[in-house]
Amino acid sequence: MQRSAHKGRARPAGTRGQALVPALLFLLVGGIGLYVAFGSFQMTGAKIKLQNTADAAAYSAAVLQARDYNFAAYTNRAMVANQVTAAQVVALKSWVDELDGTYAGNADTEDLIRTVAAHPNLWTTPNRRGRADIAPVRNALDALLPTVAQGIGSITRALSNAQTGYHMALITAVPETADAVARQNQSDTHVTSGYFMSERNAAQLIAWQSYTTIVAPAGKLDSDRFADVVTDPQTLDGFVKRRVSSRSVAPDYQQLDDQASPTCRPAGRVTINVTHVGGTQLRTDKKGWQSIDASTAHIITPCTGSVDTIAGHGGSTNGNTRGYMTNPPFVSWSDWKGYGGYYNFGDHTSPTPGLLIPDAMAHQFTLGPGPSLDANNGGLLPYEDITGTPTAEDAPRITIEVERDVGTLSKTAGLNGAARMQVDNGSARGVMRALASAQAYFVRPADDPFGESASGALLRASEWLRGDGKREYPGTFSPYWQARLAPVSDSERAAAREAQMPPAAGARSLR
Repeated sequence: MQRSAHKGRARPAGTRGQALVPALLFLLVGGIGLYVAFGSFQMTGAKIKLQNTADAAAYSAAVLQARDYNFAAYTNRAMVANQVTAAQVVALKSWVDELDGTYAGNADTEDLIRTVAAHPNLWTTPNRRGRADIAPVRNALDALLPTVAQGIGSITRALSNAQTGYHMALITAVPETADAVARQNQSDTHVTSGYFMSERNAAQLIAWQSYTTIVAPAGKLDSDRFADVVTDPQTLDGFVKRRVSSRSVAPDYQQLDDQASPTCRPAGRVTINVTHVGGTQLRTDKKGWQSIDASTAHIITPCTGSVDTIAGHGGSTNGNTRGYMTNPPFVSWSDWKGYGGYYNFGDHTSPTPGLLIPDAMAHQFTLGPGPSLDANNGGLLPYEDITGTPTAEDAPRITIEVERDVGTLSKTAGLNGAARMQVDNGSARGVMRALASAQAYFVRPADDPFGESASGALLRASEWLRGDGKREYPGTFSPYWQARLAPVSDSERAAAREAQMPPAAGARSLR
């Protein structure tokens, strides 16, 4: 009876442990899947980090590019300001020389006044007093102005040299900087060896280097952007451009209202008024600034009628004056022209350069501009400028290629497996590479009144608009350059792919 009671509970001995087999298979497949996933995640993470490193290297190169253009803009503006100061110094020297000469008097004018005026001392006495007053001013300026002119010229020369040196230094620093940034992001990553000197990068390097150029305007008669800025009417002040005034100042300076002398018949009055004209011009060859100031005494007497005589004149210059306005006579109309539409040294009574010039100015012109205040650094000096007239906001792209040895992906030996269990990392020739492009771009908005759709799209963009509301195109006179990443071109990707995975050995090309 006991045997029949336990009969229903009996189990076959051979069914024990059958669930362990699928469990082990599941664990094996799961382990292989986890292993493969780990390897894939590791490769994906490495690619992302490598691309980020390439982006950082390219962006750093574009930052250097933008700094080059901004440095050029700041130094160009400083040199423009210095050129305006140089023009003012030349103008002031010419003006004070003419003023002193006017008060000194002209012998012919003095003889005429003594002959026709009943009281010539009414003219000569104020002149002597005026000359005594102006003498200490002239002495101080004669001592100061050459020093100022040479100091300004030396500073301008230093800015010009610094700009040229900075430009060349940044171009040569890009490869080293990009490689340093790549290594700092990932110590086992660097710019592909020989990339910057390779044929793949040649066209891009040429485009970047030729985007700007160092311009030497002095000695050339053609138009020049720097000269255009310097001679713009809004750049130069009124004293430099045109010094038209009256030397007759109340109560009695440079003027006379007297009775005619007994030798002057018929009886009547003698009047004299002195007018002054002068101006400063940049030479058409852009080698220096030149000034002429001249005054004319307008004499009216009952015996001679209206007579104009030379009251005084002066001149000044900077730059090398040899062969230019130093060997009279000066008969060429072009000698009366300055760069930027200026002519006749501020005397615009005639629409033609060199015609209907006051005798006082013509006489000073035949004497030449006088000793140069700054013979070594006068005139326009070399500066960096954009080649041509670009309308697009983007500078040429700079593409960087970085690489990493796939052996550095895994820090644990044997993690990739071996034999049939080895996982291939899929790299080409044992190296993982990434491309990135970046460029400098000009950000000042302004096509429409609010700047909403203009390049740059800055917040409160209307505050960046030019005063005239016009769009400002890229240039090296406005420091509005910034850096940004740019798309890598398909041709660069194809060239990189071909360089990393060349055709298999022995492969024949199709004919």
